[in-house]
Amino acid sequence: RPGSRKEPLKSAAPIRDAAGKIIGVVVVFRDATIQREAENRLRNSEALKSAVLDSALDCIITMDHEGNVVEFNPAAEHTFGFKREDVLGRKLSELIIPTAYRDRHQRKLAECVATGEGSLLGTRVEYPALCADGSEIPVELAITRMPTDGPPLFTAHLRDISDRVRINRHRNLRLAVAQI
Repeated sequence: RPGSRKEPLKSAAPIRDAAGKIIGVVVVFRDATIQREAENRLRNSEALKSAVLDSALDCIITMDHEGNVVEFNPAAEHTFGFKREDVLGRKLSELIIPTAYRDRHQRKLAECVATGEGSLLGTRVEYPALCADGSEIPVELAITRMPTDGPPLFTAHLRDISDRVRINRHRNLRLAVAQI
């Protein structure tokens, strides 16, 4: 860009004669402005991603095409009782998917990877989820397929709806008692 400050990248290499004696040097200067700007944009993007994940009130869990956890935010740690470092690289189905739903989870994942589509993508559903202590909680779940240069990633946004379920049960019980 005219008038902008250039940030050169320099590299140098010696020129040697047949005996190996240095007789000169080759110095190459290259404008690194575009590369540095791209690095800054990437750094800023990563900082924004981290800020969003760290401050989100909902659980955000990303898994790869094989079902391995690649992201597990602080809300997920708090809700499910697992530490991020303990779940990264592990199968999501072995962590928060109740045993009765694991085969279905694997089939749905394979369908999404193979076709790019799935009945759970882009919808909100309620499912039971497993916590580290073995207890189950009801969660509201939405899954997004994230296309990448390689195999896709899937991000699940989960919300613990235990309070809502408890309030609805209590209300329904009061209505049933009132009708009697």
